[in-house]
Amino acid sequence: MHDIECEFPLGFDGAVVIERLTRVLDPELDESILDLGFVRSLRLEAGHASVALQLPTAWCAVNFAYLMAEDVRQALLSVAGIRRVTVTLGDHCAAADIEAAVNSGRSFAEAFSGEGAGDLAALRRNFLRKGFLGRQQRLLQSLREAGYSAAAICGLRLGDLSAGGETVELLHRYRERRTELGLDCADSAPLIVAPDGAALSAAQLEAHYEMARTIRVAMEANGSFCRALLDLHRGAAPEAHNHANTGGRDVPA
Repeated sequence: MHDIECEFPLGFDGAVVIERLTRVLDPELDESILDLGFVRSLRLEAGHASVALQLPTAWCAVNFAYLMAEDVRQALLSVAGIRRVTVTLGDHCAAADIEAAVNSGRSFAEAFSGEGAGDLAALRRNFLRKGFLGRQQRLLQSLREAGYSAAAICGLRLGDLSAGGETVELLHRYRERRTELGLDCADSAPLIVAPDGAALSAAQLEAHYEMARTIRVAMEANGSFCRALLDLHRGAAPEAHNHANTGGRDVPA
């Protein structure tokens, strides 16, 4: 995680604010914006939180930038004592429009109606599904490395993995995403399901695993690309913004 400039009132528990920000994810990468280094500074004064973000390039897709800024605002408004949130986006190409919309509580469609923006719900759900598959693949890989056969994995229920260790942490994140997608999260529900909630047979598992692995690897590659671009951006490297136009981050999948 990059260093963050933080200023909190005397006696205020800043750890609560940081914890809330940890939950804000880059929608495409399914990684915390704190871990990615997108948060530059955080200040709180008289119930007003000010957060400065720095995205990998000035040309990151406008809808991605809006989603992250809005998620930051909502996350911090959930903290007791914070009544107002101002998010800034540095030198992003649409910073003024995004900031004006997010900080006044206006939707993306209201801010960018002339560009066929529409509702971001479908885009967000698409990213949730990709994140679901990435988290599921990590869990499957852990089970396979532990010696579980395809038949054994397909016979597992969500409540069957109760021991400690990495697998349980992977399961926790996987269940969080299942909840966000509205999938069955009861202990008796099948552990491994398709994004629509359908159970998978042992015969289907290998093809499903390889598909999920492809998605997870692509997400991790994009994450590494974004970190490299951000380092260049912060270092004011020549041509950093121009090179960014060749990356998949500029156009939503």
